Amino acid sequence: MTSQAPNQRVLISTIEPISGGVPTMTRFIVDLLAARGLTPVLAHYEPYSRTPELSVPSFRLGRGRPGTARRLTWGGIETHAIGAWLPELEFTTYAPTPAWRDLMASCAAHVAVSGNVLPATPYLRTGRPYVAWVATGWDEDRHDRTSAFPWPRKLLDRLINGPVIRYLESRLLRTGSNGTDTGPNTSTVSNTGSTATGTGAATPPPSAILALSAHTRRVLETLTGGRPIAGILPMPVDTDFFSPRQDAVVPGRIGFSGRLDEPRKNIGLLLDALAIANRGGANLSALLIGGPASPDISLRIHALGLHEQVTISPYVPREALRDHLQSLDLFVVPSYQEGLCIAALEAMACGCPVVSTRCGGPEEFVITDETGQLVDSDPTAMARALTALTADRRRRDRLGQGARQRVAQYYHRNRAASVFWHAFATTFPALSTDP
Repeated sequence: MTSQAPNQRVLISTIEPISGGVPTMTRFIVDLLAARGLTPVLAHYEPYSRTPELSVPSFRLGRGRPGTARRLTWGGIETHAIGAWLPELEFTTYAPTPAWRDLMASCAAHVAVSGNVLPATPYLRTGRPYVAWVATGWDEDRHDRTSAFPWPRKLLDRLINGPVIRYLESRLLRTGSNGTDTGPNTSTVSNTGSTATGTGAATPPPSAILALSAHTRRVLETLTGGRPIAGILPMPVDTDFFSPRQDAVVPGRIGFSGRLDEPRKNIGLLLDALAIANRGGANLSALLIGGPASPDISLRIHALGLHEQVTISPYVPREALRDHLQSLDLFVVPSYQEGLCIAALEAMACGCPVVSTRCGGPEEFVITDETGQLVDSDPTAMARALTALTADRRRRDRLGQGARQRVAQYYHRNRAASVFWHAFATTFPALSTDP
């Protein structure tokens, strides 16, 4: 594997570190660990659709076993892409195969960072303590995607995947819900308990679950039957990097950043609202970051007559993203559900107010008439908000100032780092060192 001393290696089980909210979270943890002289190591399930030769689907059983590919990420971070048995069954993607076991054995501490808690599965099943940073529950994370599944996949979900994963999720969350949460952005973690065997031991290893937001905490504690999780760790925003540039703002430009093809993001609502606002006399345009657009979205743009008003951008490097966000008059969150919405916070740090649906996480920082406006999931209501805020320049600028102030007060790095290090030091005291 490496000549690095095993007692300095920290394994981070996550998703493929490409783009989006979870890779942003993962990069924050990588940087925290590296700053303290620890060696972060990334591991993720490699999707069968991306690298089929690493996994063994049902039609190839008996002909090989799951493989692994070692790569470098973010300028040299050791990264392992790991295949799975039966990738058709989602709960197998993080099963502790030999590749996972060898990698876990080479590391002294174990962390999971993801949209849901399932990447902590290899730790639980091998009796290892862990710290997990979770954006939402499994059902919330994928609810809207399942509507597009073909009926055999829906049947598989209903009869096998769903019941097994909900049971596994509950076990994982209960393992890390031994602490007493003392309020937002705090972490009080219990370090009691004995090492589990990973085969159903009565007492799991001491672990800590950290929620991305207060909304996520409520969702996860419902799944634990009301047992408190360890704490809340909101994603911090670099307000020195993401900063306002008033000369860059394009009046009437609304924006969005996220996976355009993710049904949960509900891009259709934003497009409908834009069309309604412009029919009513507004002169709005939209910059949608996270393309390319799916055929359905492209057809909707043309059907609404918005092909000249809507610009689709692929995911861009951090510097280019900042430039895009600095150009926005408003940022829009049209989602059905969000654990937090990191992109909205980055836009707020750039002095951009946010118009959001009442979809969970954004309700913590989108404060009507202070940092933006909350609206119902209705295109007419959203169109009214977009029109009113872009027309009233003094109000728009006041809300932009309030947005940046809220990010600076509640989502700064030192506050987030202290939450993580408290959970990490309690779970892995042997690796605890002063910064």
